[in-house]
Amino acid sequence: MKVRFLFVWIAASMGLLSIGMSGQAEAQTQTQAGDASQRSSRIVIGYPPGQSVDTVGRYLASALSRKLDRNFFVENVPGQSGSIALGNVARSAGDLNTLTFSASSALVINPILFKAVRYNTLKNFEPVATLYDTPLLLLVNSRLPIDSVESLVSYANSHPGEISFSSPGVGSVSHLAMTEFIRRTRLKFVHVPYQGAAPSLTALAAGQVQVTFEGVAAATPLLQGGRIKALAISSAKRLPKLESIPTVAESGLPGFDVVPWVGLLTPSGVAPDKVAEIWNAVQAILQTDEYTALIEQVGGRQAVRSPPEFRKFLQAEVPRWQEFIKVSGVTAE
Repeated sequence: MKVRFLFVWIAASMGLLSIGMSGQAEAQTQTQAGDASQRSSRIVIGYPPGQSVDTVGRYLASALSRKLDRNFFVENVPGQSGSIALGNVARSAGDLNTLTFSASSALVINPILFKAVRYNTLKNFEPVATLYDTPLLLLVNSRLPIDSVESLVSYANSHPGEISFSSPGVGSVSHLAMTEFIRRTRLKFVHVPYQGAAPSLTALAAGQVQVTFEGVAAATPLLQGGRIKALAISSAKRLPKLESIPTVAESGLPGFDVVPWVGLLTPSGVAPDKVAEIWNAVQAILQTDEYTALIEQVGGRQAVRSPPEFRKFLQAEVPRWQEFIKVSGVTAE
């Protein structure tokens, strides 16, 4: 009887021990999960998968994960030309759990054009780095007797009311670049906005519109196919890979320099040492041959700024685009 009681007592004790150990293991698992969660960072991107910002952003997330003791992953939040994503990030806590990889249009153009934008770029974000920019090509349908900026201006003047231009959307840098081109040349073009670069370029190749500004990567297949022609590039300097294509500035419009760029930011309130941690890792990534090849692949060029440099750059970009839009007369249609 005593022996049986002893076995029952041991079994009960073992059961309690098992329960205790199970509870302890569960608590430990929960703690580990919490720790893992704290070591994760989402990089919010306001564009669909497959677009160039998304492509570079995914590479950056993977590279940062290898550099730092933290899991970086991309979260696509498309809509309103990138502004829905930035609104999401602006409302996030001031820590490294959330970052954003955003194009300049969402950061410095949309807040000026669209009343529905609910963030202040200079107040709601901590700049980490600008990484690259993407000069735009001035493109025409290849069937037109145009092979330079000068001949475009001449053709447009001799065909009043017959020239229309496409863009990826109202307020896009492509739209604003063409508006500035029109203002400087005193031409009159009709704007035909599309939902993205692909339909805009398709319309140009089909002859539904005659001219547009668009990025190198998106335009390359149609250029190689001979369906469109490049007259000039929107940056102040020629692209090394496209040395034969002159700048708009050297084609008769001095000072023309309209180029979209892409940067990495956190919500406001992130401590400077945490921002520096990300910046230091980014610097190492940008020096790799793999990253350089990727930027060339998306039609970009490295345009790197540190956190202080990026902040100063933003402080200049916001009023610059305010004046640019005011002078151009562009409104959200």
